[in-house]
Amino acid sequence: MITLEKVSQALSEVVKNSPLNYVSEQMALTTEDVGKRLYDDPIVKIGSADDALWEDLKAPQAVGHLFRTPKEWMPSAKRVVSYFAPFSDFVVEGNCADNTIVGNGWLYARVEGQAFLTEMNHFMEKWFESQGVKALSPYASSDFKYVFEAGSCEEIEDKTLSFTSNWSERHVAFICGMGTFGLSKGLITERGVAGRFGSIIVDAPLEVTPRPYTDIYEYCSMCGACMRCPGGAITLQSGKSHELCSAYVNTTREKYAPRFGCGKCQVNVPCQRGIPVKKR
Repeated sequence: MITLEKVSQALSEVVKNSPLNYVSEQMALTTEDVGKRLYDDPIVKIGSADDALWEDLKAPQAVGHLFRTPKEWMPSAKRVVSYFAPFSDFVVEGNCADNTIVGNGWLYARVEGQAFLTEMNHFMEKWFESQGVKALSPYASSDFKYVFEAGSCEEIEDKTLSFTSNWSERHVAFICGMGTFGLSKGLITERGVAGRFGSIIVDAPLEVTPRPYTDIYEYCSMCGACMRCPGGAITLQSGKSHELCSAYVNTTREKYAPRFGCGKCQVNVPCQRGIPVKKR
């Protein structure tokens, strides 16, 4: 029988043992970084493929009409397994020192680290299949489509769309009970906001994780600490502007090529490593 504990253990083994989760000599920007770990053990939550909230993600104020529900990805889908991989102390603390300089660890985690998570998704597909379960990771699929800036995806006919996709790991995690959104549009989990998400759709009736919240911003204290964004993309009135964030991140592509990144809204904030305490 597949349990949440078994899934968590399988993911933890990959995070612990895969050389892709550690800074290699070829990757390292400095010799002191060699061998440093990028991600800590993941948190795992499980959602139902029949949850009514999946259709809600097609709304313009959510992900948008490109979003495909679990059953649109896999007609036999029964559950969605979502995981959050927290960044290691090396990644987080290295990005705390300066509000404009991106830490080496954050740069690795944003590029090579994301490639590692894609490989982890493929590993989990194979792991579930070894347990007799059909599995699919939309993000790691060739059918995954993401529109960055308007007109940037040739395969999407509607050239007016921007910052949307047919699968959103953060929104998936919200439905699966992982956490709620913050002012910065990051998802706040029990291990905080500093990390990245992945998910796998399966056709097994695994036990569903209770969703301990009702409001999409329930865990956010709206303290405004993430407004330290160097690109001026976050305000209390409007939240985060994808356009301003993207414009700023593009400047880091020039500075740190072939890597890029920022993440200043995920460090030096109360939700960095947990759910913040709201003021009464």
